[in-house]
Formats: sequence, structure tokens, C-alpha cells
Amino acid sequence: MIFPILLCFAAVAMAQRDSLSTNHLQLLPAALLKRGILVEQPQPYQFGYESLDVLGTKQHRKESADATGAVKGSYGFVDPHGMYRTVEYIADVDGYRATVHSNEPGMASNNVADAAYFIEAPPPAAVAQSLAYLKPQQNTRILI
Repeated sequence: MIFPILLCFAAVAMAQRDSLSTNHLQLLPAALLKRGILVEQPQPYQFGYESLDVLGTKQHRKESADATGAVKGSYGFVDPHGMYRTVEYIADVDGYRATVHSNEPGMASNNVADAAYFIEAPPPAAVAQSLAYLKPQQNTRILI
């Protein structure tokens, strides 16, 4: 006699649990339910900054996104010798694409991994600084 009563309580509890589990989705009109994962609608935003360190290197970043989720931005630096790199990018339904502008020594205009490179000659001060690293150092003291 007790078993049918417990079975009824269990059935009522299961019915209430199933109805409660879907009711909370009706309270989230801005959210989508896709394959059991709650995905929020893209929210537009924008931010940016510029900074200057004690050595004179300027850094910058700027980014914005629209209501479709497409993100556009740029970041980079300029050092005290005039050497720079700026990366402009976009990430949308077509994937991530970047364009790199630089005058760093050793960079080449190779389009690699969906990134376009536009390279200029490095400034003379940056070349002189690079050559200083290549000069052999003479050590007159020999420690044994």
C-alpha cells in the first residue's frame, strides 16, 4: 500500500521538476538556447588606450564590436628610434584577418596565415642599434 503512494509522490515531483526546468528560459528574452548552451546576444562596445613608457615607447590599442558580433581594431607601438608596428584586424563571420604595417629590421612582406604585411625600410637609428649587437665584444681579462 505504501509503494503506490510513494510512486505517486515521485511522479508529481518529476512533473514539477520538468516544468520548472524550462520556465526559466522564458525569462531570458535576450538569450538564445542553442544545443543546450546558453548563448548571449552580441553587445556593441568600444575601447581604446595609448600609453608612453619611461623609455619613450608609445603603445596603443583600439577595438570596437557591433551588434552582429563583428570585431574591428588595431594595436601597435612606436619606439624612440622610430621603429613601429601596427596591426589592424577584423574578426567576423568570415574569420580573422589582419594587416601588419612595420619598419622593423628583419621583417619581410610575406603574406602568411591570412595576414597581409606591408614593410618599410627601418629607421637608421634602429639599424645602428641592431648592428651594435653584432659587434664582437673584446674581453681583455681572462679568468682561470
